[in-house]
Amino acid sequence: MDEPELDAALEACEREPVHIPGAIQPHGALIAMDEQLQEVRQVSANLESILGVRVADALAMTPERLFTRRWLDQIRTQLESPNRYGAMIVSLRIRGRSQRFRLLSYRSGARVVAELEPISGNPERWLFGAMADWQTELSGHTTRDGLLRALTALVRELAGYDRVMIYRFDEDWNGSVVAESLSAGADSYLGHHFPASDIPAQVRQLYSIKHVRDIPDASAAAVPLVPESDPADDSALDLSRGILRAVAPIHVTYLANMGVVASMSIALHLDGRLWGLLACHAASPNILSPALRDALRAMVQTACFQLELIQARDDAVLIQRANESRDVLVDERGEFPEPEELLERHGKDWLQVFRASGAVLAAGDQSAGVGTVPDAESINGIVAWLNKHRTGELAWSSSELGRTGLGAFCQPARAAGLLAVPLPIRNARHAWLLFFRSEKAETRIWAGNPEKTIDRQTGRLSPRESFASWKETVRGQSARWLSVELRAATDLASDLAVLIAAGEISQLNQRLERLATRDHLTGLWNRYRMEEAIDQEVAVAERYGRPCALVMFDIDHFKRFNDTWGHDAGDEVLVTVARTVSTFMRDADLAGRWGGEEFIVLAANTGLEGATRLAERLRAAIAGLEVRDYGSVTASFGVAVYREGDQRRDIVKRADLGLYAAKEGGRNRVEVSVD
Repeated sequence: MDEPELDAALEACEREPVHIPGAIQPHGALIAMDEQLQEVRQVSANLESILGVRVADALAMTPERLFTRRWLDQIRTQLESPNRYGAMIVSLRIRGRSQRFRLLSYRSGARVVAELEPISGNPERWLFGAMADWQTELSGHTTRDGLLRALTALVRELAGYDRVMIYRFDEDWNGSVVAESLSAGADSYLGHHFPASDIPAQVRQLYSIKHVRDIPDASAAAVPLVPESDPADDSALDLSRGILRAVAPIHVTYLANMGVVASMSIALHLDGRLWGLLACHAASPNILSPALRDALRAMVQTACFQLELIQARDDAVLIQRANESRDVLVDERGEFPEPEELLERHGKDWLQVFRASGAVLAAGDQSAGVGTVPDAESINGIVAWLNKHRTGELAWSSSELGRTGLGAFCQPARAAGLLAVPLPIRNARHAWLLFFRSEKAETRIWAGNPEKTIDRQTGRLSPRESFASWKETVRGQSARWLSVELRAATDLASDLAVLIAAGEISQLNQRLERLATRDHLTGLWNRYRMEEAIDQEVAVAERYGRPCALVMFDIDHFKRFNDTWGHDAGDEVLVTVARTVSTFMRDADLAGRWGGEEFIVLAANTGLEGATRLAERLRAAIAGLEVRDYGSVTASFGVAVYREGDQRRDIVKRADLGLYAAKEGGRNRVEVSVD
């Protein structure tokens, strides 16, 4: 297969209109109406078997006659509800018998769609009591692997699938199975990888619109809509928000080749981004009750919240280690330390914190390295390339330098990955903090050969016929850089910039004054200046017994702003929050940016009650912010007061513990450290 042919097939796959299949799955029925609920525009061909009304008769009826006025009122209520994607239970007499349905209504362009799923048997009231137990169990896990194993086991036990997996996406949208629960005889895919084209972009987008995709019987024939398109404008009906959307033929074949008849997937969103899927498979049809399906969705939401907390804890550990390495820089006084001296003192600690094999500090014509790094000529080439192609960025990283313009300067054994941070000094084009990672060869197990095959008759991608393990040795890559590592490295580079700039005081008097005391983005005091102020206030408190307090706060879900709208949006949020804090704090208070999205306020001559009131006032002010189109902003606060014998690190640590407690307590709140 030649490359243009493959590119054309991949492009066609990504254009597949999966949201407008013109059909639904047969376990429910669909009625599409005009926006005013005056006309029935389309119905599913199985309407008579589900509702007892012939298709032709339904299309000739008004919605009120078809549904009854009570049903229409319920649909209107659902459409106007803030929880507009929720469903309700309704009853209808069909052929002399009462039948209960789950009714989901939603807007689709200029139409209103009603999807009905019959409910058989008694209501599953036991679910309500059991949900609290399941959520308690999931919330008790403190490791990602343990949580995901528990989730897959619970779902398989409740829903009766043969295989339940957690499918995690990487940066390129390839997937890998990181947790799994199996029934006897089911094939295992734990540790297997799947190419991004298995779940193309338009399908991933649907998971952001509708978090659950339920396919009770992929072998069942799809039920067409009648008429095929809206008679008012000949447009196809968008079923993105529905639960009954028919299965694309290519996906039916994909599942059949895997030996799967029933499938359900529930999206896992972390910090506003699609992180992975809970994927369920069965070798025979498996029709879940709507109540159980909704309960499983709630369990996944609980797991996502717990995953965010676990990730926050892991990030906090790394940030703490990075901050400890930054703390020692505050003690660097006097003349400008040469790069060699800085790396000799602190380089090995930095390598451990950032999981790096080597580091280089390049400032002007001087550079020095520690650990395994490229030679001097290659370093010069790397810096020149960064100056040309990566100016203006806070941090840049790659785990596969061979696929970038830096491949000519780096041998994978010495440098397969790079984290590069410019130092914001007089001429940032000549100052960089570079962390390198050596090659990490990986034997990757794919679920079937990931190479694409094309149907010669249609020119479209054809699903692979085998999912047997297919091994591939991946070389030239390092371990991937984490976003928290980029943030920590950016903060470290900022501290280094202060030290370097301090050595140029005779030439940079005016700029040095701001760099040494003010954060370049927000205009607040920087960490270096805040630490000096805290030291001074602690000394006064110790000598004269005067109270003082710290208020530390962190913007909630800040990563979402960067990931969704870009770093400019994140910067705007930081500046807006800083401006708000400056407006609402007292004249005697001092505010600074502590690092990343974290801020600190020093409240002199203030006890616990006053500091708590101050924190609550700032919290309320921030919670009232709306930053352009980015949405609302909230922050979590920790409060600590000076205790006899405290040093700076003691009171800062307690304020940080209070902040962490506020995060764990649900965010957008104030917590006082009692440790």
